[in-house]
Amino acid sequence: MPPAISDSGKYDIASPFIIKASEDGDKCNEKMGIDEMLTRYCGEFGPWQLKHFVLTCLAWALEGLHTMVMIFGDREPRAWRCTGTDPGCSSISRSVCDLVPGSWEWIGGSDASTVSEWGLICGEKYKVGFVQSAFFAGCAVGK
Repeated sequence: MPPAISDSGKYDIASPFIIKASEDGDKCNEKMGIDEMLTRYCGEFGPWQLKHFVLTCLAWALEGLHTMVMIFGDREPRAWRCTGTDPGCSSISRSVCDLVPGSWEWIGGSDASTVSEWGLICGEKYKVGFVQSAFFAGCAVGK
């Protein structure tokens, strides 16, 4: 039964959704909050609910750790320097994409992140987002 409509044409949010039938067949209004409804239809918090809660939290904690690894592992190092092999390399260049490959290097080495190790910059940058999207699509489907 939908909520009652008041004189102003708006829904009355105080009207109950569940109508309880009395013993003599008359219907009387019964107002229940979410806590009473959960207690009536799902029961009190017990060992099974605690087990379910802990297992669900563990699954989300593991997914949180995977997400954190992606955040720190897939960062793009900002600092780079010219190696001196190409006279056209200049440290005032805005992007390494404008430079000749091999004429520059990451400060801190190529092991600083997944992006620097696999060269996922410029035209290959989409691969980082694709892998992250595939991971989250897998999380949405299930484990």
